[in-house]
Amino acid sequence: MTAQDWAANDPEVFDDPEVFTDREAFIVQFRPVEQPGSEVNFPPIANGLDYLLSVIASLIDDEERVSARDLKYAVLHLQAAAEVLLKYRLQQEHWTLVFAEPGKARKEELADGSLASCTPAQTVDRLRRIVGLPIGDKDAAALTKLAKTRNALQHYGLTDRARAVEARTAEVLDFLVRFLDEQLLPALPDEDRQRTTQDMRAIRSGLSRIQGFVTRRMQRLRAELEPHRNRTMACPHCDQWALVVADGDSKCRFCMVRTDALDYVLHRGTGSNATYRRCPGCDNHTLVGGVFTTAAPDVPVDLCFSCGKTFPPPKSCLRCDRRFQPHDFETVCAACLTDGAAKEDQ
Repeated sequence: MTAQDWAANDPEVFDDPEVFTDREAFIVQFRPVEQPGSEVNFPPIANGLDYLLSVIASLIDDEERVSARDLKYAVLHLQAAAEVLLKYRLQQEHWTLVFAEPGKARKEELADGSLASCTPAQTVDRLRRIVGLPIGDKDAAALTKLAKTRNALQHYGLTDRARAVEARTAEVLDFLVRFLDEQLLPALPDEDRQRTTQDMRAIRSGLSRIQGFVTRRMQRLRAELEPHRNRTMACPHCDQWALVVADGDSKCRFCMVRTDALDYVLHRGTGSNATYRRCPGCDNHTLVGGVFTTAAPDVPVDLCFSCGKTFPPPKSCLRCDRRFQPHDFETVCAACLTDGAAKEDQ
């Protein structure tokens, strides 16, 4: 891209797949903040967009050339973007909502940045409960995972599969673009909204390419996954439908993370009450309840991480209300059937 392209404000330049062949070409050097000696001026929307552009620049390269360091800074800057943009929407509702304890909020602390602000989880909860925004469970879970990944990177260090991190990053990036479109940009004055046009076009173009990487990888895996549809489920690490449950080696074919029954239950999404118990088929304590497979993505089943067999979920006995595993279409448990038969013999 040339200075003339930027000055001409050409909307087509961002739609040309040849423009952004690498990350150096992606970051437009003629944005005002890229100029040497430019003033540091990042109001909330501009600040969030600048973080998102950094995320895109880290991931825009060919998927095999995205390094661990690229992913590290993509995670850090994506979490920064999420905090800036989500808290800005809270502040639009009322300035006290960005404080950890709104009842003790002081406006001078907001002005000088010395406030103790709410956590990422509190931010999402307040946006849903107080502001009334329709943030779905899947998006909320993705934001929670991102915050945990960022905390690990920032404070403790992180070891994870590149594909899992990249897929999670693409999911949150997609949510933030929708959040901008629906919640933040429409409320901007026309002049400010026009200033965001080029940045948003660049972000959309980059997001499309990143999502394309995920899509193409899943397409390549389709033939490999097809024979295992009845024991393939969504991976709790990358959220792709590529976790194949197998005896002793349950592994996601997308991000290559190995997952056993305990790991799956611990990493399952927000709001899940998943548990595991003894399998009636192999007698191992590795049967995970209420999961969905690609063979029937809308029908919950119990899937064993040892033998790979599926079973219908337990039912409540109509007589004693105890949970039991039906073998056919029984409505009462074996104990009640036995007790009923004994009473008939008396």
